[in-house]
Amino acid sequence: MGAFGEFNRGNENQVAYVRRRKSGLEVPLVGRFYGENKRLVFAPPLWHDALVGVCLVGGIIYTLLSAMGTLEVPGGLFTTVAVLAAGIWGALSNERMICDLRTKTYVRFEGMGPGKQVIRGSISEIDAVVLTAEQYSLSTGFSGGTVIYRLILHWKGQRHPPLIIERESRNLPIGAPLNQGAQRMLHKGMRYAQALGLPYYDNSNMIGKSPVPIV
Repeated sequence: MGAFGEFNRGNENQVAYVRRRKSGLEVPLVGRFYGENKRLVFAPPLWHDALVGVCLVGGIIYTLLSAMGTLEVPGGLFTTVAVLAAGIWGALSNERMICDLRTKTYVRFEGMGPGKQVIRGSISEIDAVVLTAEQYSLSTGFSGGTVIYRLILHWKGQRHPPLIIERESRNLPIGAPLNQGAQRMLHKGMRYAQALGLPYYDNSNMIGKSPVPIV
């Protein structure tokens, strides 16, 4: 596993990214293992899914009750519909990917908004897991600036847009190398790559950018 090599497709200065329109929130994903490490899921945090569920269920119930006049809500029907709309928007903004580590297959919910697609395939279609770093803010007299580290899945032949499976920001000391705060993400990426049986590359020493820009 090439954990410390350079992966050209992970070098944002060299790749022709697949541009797409995002019509929702950009919700960060986190990796979680389930079923004695038989499944690996990249999805929004559990609290986010719970909040979306509360908005959807509560919005439907309170909208119906408010419309029938059996429940008075501050702001009336407008408030209940707004809560329901927030839940729908949050649900459509979610990207996620479920990997079956026994069958080496995946299901990916790709894209945002009404155009979301369900993609199924083999994990062997994925090229590598890549750790990148983006200089988010410049250094000042008090800080070395903020760096965003991303773990990214790249598909072979750029068949599908890259997927950011985890993201973390770090404030670095003045004069610190770009990858000084990458240790936590580096180890997470190793674990994910090993579970998926994929090559892993650390590009956190190079300045990059988000692989899927919002257009």
